[in-house]
Amino acid sequence: MLLIGVYCAYCLLRPLHVAGIVTGPQISTETTASQLIWPVVGQSAVGIVSSKSVVTHGIQTPAPTASVAKLITALMILRAKPLQVGEAGPLITLTASDVAIYGKYLDEQGSVVPVAAGEVISEYQMLEAMLLPSANNMADSLAIWAYGSLPAYSQAANSFVAQEGLTQTHVGVDASGYDPSTTSTAHDLVLLGELAMENPVIAHIVSLPSVTGIPLTTTVINVNHLLGQDGVVGIKTGNTNQAGGVFVSAEQTVINNKTVTTVTALMQAPTLANALATSVPFIQSTHRNFQPVTVVKAGAIVGKYTLPWGISVPVVATQDLTVTAWNDSPLSVTVHLQSIAGNAASHATVGKVTAEQLPVVSPSSVAVQLEPAVPQPSAWWRLKHPTT
Repeated sequence: MLLIGVYCAYCLLRPLHVAGIVTGPQISTETTASQLIWPVVGQSAVGIVSSKSVVTHGIQTPAPTASVAKLITALMILRAKPLQVGEAGPLITLTASDVAIYGKYLDEQGSVVPVAAGEVISEYQMLEAMLLPSANNMADSLAIWAYGSLPAYSQAANSFVAQEGLTQTHVGVDASGYDPSTTSTAHDLVLLGELAMENPVIAHIVSLPSVTGIPLTTTVINVNHLLGQDGVVGIKTGNTNQAGGVFVSAEQTVINNKTVTTVTALMQAPTLANALATSVPFIQSTHRNFQPVTVVKAGAIVGKYTLPWGISVPVVATQDLTVTAWNDSPLSVTVHLQSIAGNAASHATVGKVTAEQLPVVSPSSVAVQLEPAVPQPSAWWRLKHPTT
């Protein structure tokens, strides 16, 4: 009798725990149609910094990048010879070889900054000269200084872009992009622009309208003439006969009190002037492409607890879940339910529902609760299920 009594007491009094099952029948994942105004020329793309999602327009066929290739060069230089913002870095003494590189580009009417044998210039100043007035000679001289030769630089740079997922990008025979052998797509240039803007040294340099102090020059001007307009904070222009006009731009807007940086890319415009002008409505439209969307309504059933004793208890959202979404992009909704006690009360908070998006702009969550309380099993069920 004692054993029977202990068994009955154990079965009737032991705590029960229940795991949740996500169902989500009332969860909406629709966003509104895109508000982007795509350029009518060439190929283009847009993405958001910190997100690898890229939206494209036009046929994404590799084409010459022109001077936008210097973003790869800058990233590669800073991988080999890292700097912090505000550091000048090593002093570099230029040689007759650097003067020859300058003369070659000068003869070809490429963008240059004058140099002289014996000139002493810092790594940071060379980066400024390469990225702002787009000096071709500085790109090649930096690459040779950091990697020993242009072929060695090209090999390392191609390995780097492959590792970063720029599968349609190829670094050619120079570091400047003047030669058409360096090619990419608008899709890959958006990813490249994101990498550049995530590097604080590059992001700082490309945000400058001009700089002084570079040897043998007075003031060098940033050739990105849209800088400071429509939230534009960088990045790089390009222009050659083979490439036409190329423009990769970074622009910032404030969404839900958070600064969001988008990157746009346009390739194969007839001229650089056309690439810049055509990019203006494109850039402006990126700011309008964020819209609020209610993913889950308050009271919507987002899951349930299926009880071993044959009853289901629904779980509902406690309030509307509204996020700021990138238009025409899928939302991902995840419900997280915790294990609960078998005697959990009505309206007990049991987890959360989270909405995220690709690109992620404003991931947000609201609590979910039981509706109603967990019904208790019968004494007979407890006695028959001592281990459930």
